[in-house]
Amino acid sequence: MSKTKENSESPKPRQPEAQKDRWVKYGLNVILSIVVVIVLAVAVVYLAQRHNVRVDTTLNRSMSLQPQTTNILAGIDQPVEIVGLYPRKKGEADEQDYRQAVSDLLDEYHSQNGKITAEMIDPADEPTRVDQLIDKVSKKYGGEIKLYKDFLTDFPKMLDRIKQFAEHEEAIQQKLPLDKITDENLQQTMVLAMATVQGFPDILQRTQDLIDRELKQKIPDYKGATQTVRSNLDSLSRLVERVAADFATVKANEKAPKEIRDYAAEAQPRFVAIKTLADEQIKRIDGLGELKLDELRPKLKSGSILLMGPTDMRVLGFDEVWPLPQNTRMFNADQTPRRRFAAEQRISTALVSLTHPTKPKVVFVRPGGPPLTTGETPFDQGGPLSQIAQRLREYNFQVMEKDLSGQWAMQSQMRGRPAEPEPTDEQIKDAVWVVLSYMPAMTQAGPNPLGPKVAEHLKEGGSALILFTPQADNLEPLLKDWGINVHTDIIAVHEPIKTAAQGTDPIEQALRIPFIFILKEYGQHLLTKPLQSLESLLVPMLVVQSHPVEGYIVTPILPVPTEIKSWGESDIQGVLQNAPVEFNPPKEGQTGGDIPSPIYGGAVSEKPNGGRVVALGSLEFVTNQMLDIPDQDLLRKGIVISRFPGNAELFQNCIFWLSKMDSMIAISPTAMEVSRIEPMSAGVLTAWRVGVLTVGLPGLVIIAGILMYLKRRD
Repeated sequence: MSKTKENSESPKPRQPEAQKDRWVKYGLNVILSIVVVIVLAVAVVYLAQRHNVRVDTTLNRSMSLQPQTTNILAGIDQPVEIVGLYPRKKGEADEQDYRQAVSDLLDEYHSQNGKITAEMIDPADEPTRVDQLIDKVSKKYGGEIKLYKDFLTDFPKMLDRIKQFAEHEEAIQQKLPLDKITDENLQQTMVLAMATVQGFPDILQRTQDLIDRELKQKIPDYKGATQTVRSNLDSLSRLVERVAADFATVKANEKAPKEIRDYAAEAQPRFVAIKTLADEQIKRIDGLGELKLDELRPKLKSGSILLMGPTDMRVLGFDEVWPLPQNTRMFNADQTPRRRFAAEQRISTALVSLTHPTKPKVVFVRPGGPPLTTGETPFDQGGPLSQIAQRLREYNFQVMEKDLSGQWAMQSQMRGRPAEPEPTDEQIKDAVWVVLSYMPAMTQAGPNPLGPKVAEHLKEGGSALILFTPQADNLEPLLKDWGINVHTDIIAVHEPIKTAAQGTDPIEQALRIPFIFILKEYGQHLLTKPLQSLESLLVPMLVVQSHPVEGYIVTPILPVPTEIKSWGESDIQGVLQNAPVEFNPPKEGQTGGDIPSPIYGGAVSEKPNGGRVVALGSLEFVTNQMLDIPDQDLLRKGIVISRFPGNAELFQNCIFWLSKMDSMIAISPTAMEVSRIEPMSAGVLTAWRVGVLTVGLPGLVIIAGILMYLKRRD
């Protein structure tokens, strides 16, 4: 009985699954897995697009906005519109697509700050949108247009006065006994007077006809018409001035007929009055200011980027966004220079100027000699510091230069080539000074004027970046109070490298020279931290020491590399003349001699709630010659990029810090200016979107499911 019960309660043997059951069971698993994967993929893509999540996997983040740009965008709290005016690509497949690159970049700006709106317009295919844009510009910045329009509208009144004057003078001149004039000079005077009153009304009437035609245009060229009026008025002013001056001589000429002398005496005030009228109108034209609409007009067809801020606008032309190398001599005959995509740098600096209407000031002060940021005359090319000065202007700085000795102006006057006017002491009082110390403390003309002038500037709460050259005045009396000691007689060197450098890069060859270093570490100060990934070439680099001072925050910067043995060499003349170098420490009980590592090439000092000072043991590092050293690898591809972007970045960050613009201290787009990833063609892009994402990935899941099913099927 119990045995029977035990048998009855034992589990039944498991029946094998039928093929149909397995098809349903595992097939549903595969389908469910596919659905889950697709849903997850759609959700990830949707969330990424909704929240604009992007990952830049390039080594130098060349597909992302650079840190300085993101800092600039973080500070923009007013609406800014950016419009790219680029035609769509219609040429061959290998033609560069300028529009797509600009469009992608503008999307990045919009994604970083919602206050910035971005759109693209094709001027050729979308003329209606271009008209709407111009109408918006006219209304938004229409104050200056109204000034031009009002002047052109008032022009007929002036024309009537000149016509009345001409008719009156012509009627009188016809009654004069011109046949009695025997003096040749008098004849010329009367011919000029008659030609003026007879010819100019016709010239001005043709100008009026031009104005009438222009004002009927859909987009009138206000500035062009106004400049035509100005040119004609200027000619009229000079002619009537000449006639009036000649009449002053005629009325005193007793040999002239009495009727002629009487007319000259009576007509002279009338000619002077016409000159006054013309001069007043010229002055009015000169006071009209710039016309933004005219700035936009010529660039609409060639491709441009328009930025519209709250009160002002900027237009970036095609050659600004896609510049060609200025110096093509470095290319071989078989090389074709390529355009660089410099839009981010241009747009970012334009945003700074649009959102910061007040321009901070920077003045380069020198102890004498010719100007360094400009040419010696307005017709000369810029000086050796012109490029770095221009970069500051692009960041909305007002850049000036001043000779503190005053000698250059006198020297230029003696040579018959007057120098450009320099700012007054009052104008540079609130500027950041870039002090160029390249003369000794005592010169043939007397004591170097830098020390007292810079000391006075710092005492009044000013800030300064001080750059030194070997054997120059070290400005010790003023810098010791700031905790800084610049050794203009000691240069940083490293032990000789005897092994021949490999490769053809001239920079690698030059590194064998003891006083040439490439810096990659800059120190732990706010202005140097963002530069750690960049390379700089500071040649030569003087030793700068720092020490604590009560009431000041002093920080050494630019540590000299120690991968090879380095020190501060006191035989500076021998080093610069390529003499062998050897570390000779000062003997016990003696001062002077070489300085052992660690050594630095700069120092920063700050007086809380007061001035700031940066001292760098190099001046040449920001000259055009240094900034123009190209990256050889990119040069072979036809792209000119600075080999040492850290040079300009270090200088710029110093200026930003001294100007108390700390948010601008970051790596700029120019520093990371390398060729972007080549844009995908439409076919390749479609293959990725459809072939890989839409079909490929789900297809792989399906195939994996089928293989799993086949493997587990009995």
